[in-house]
Amino acid sequence: MCSRRHGGGRVRSTTPAEDRYIVLSAKRNRRTKAQQVANQFLAASEKQISRKTVARRLRGGGLYARRPVVCVPLTRQHRTARLQW
Repeated sequence: MCSRRHGGGRVRSTTPAEDRYIVLSAKRNRRTKAQQVANQFLAASEKQISRKTVARRLRGGGLYARRPVVCVPLTRQHRTARLQW
């Protein structure tokens, strides 16, 4: 019987608990950069991780580096013009 082996990839540098800590520390202050989160993680756990690793963990946790689009507010003239159209 021939069965496929699992787990042929590289060993992850962080545990699932450490992943949750990274996401939580980024959610506490949404303006921190990935390098700053990596430095906080180093101070907390004495484990060095790269900026890219932090970015991947944040992406896995649903946090993306995107800015919300600021729309131009519609004036009263805009609204009446749209209604007439």
